[in-house]
Amino acid sequence: MTPITTFFRNLEAKCCAACGQTIHEQAESYATECSTCQEKMSYDAYKFYHQKK
Repeated sequence: MTPITTFFRNLEAKCCAACGQTIHEQAESYATECSTCQEKMSYDAYKFYHQKK
């Protein structure tokens, strides 16, 4: 069985699902987008929700 430290050391770099940029965070995080894309998606959702009809 592989030691846990070896397992995490050998994980591939995590990439953003939206733009493909490498995400610099802990590998076990559930985030799939980089902070820039998360901010853009949040802003876009805010604009969509608050747009005047």
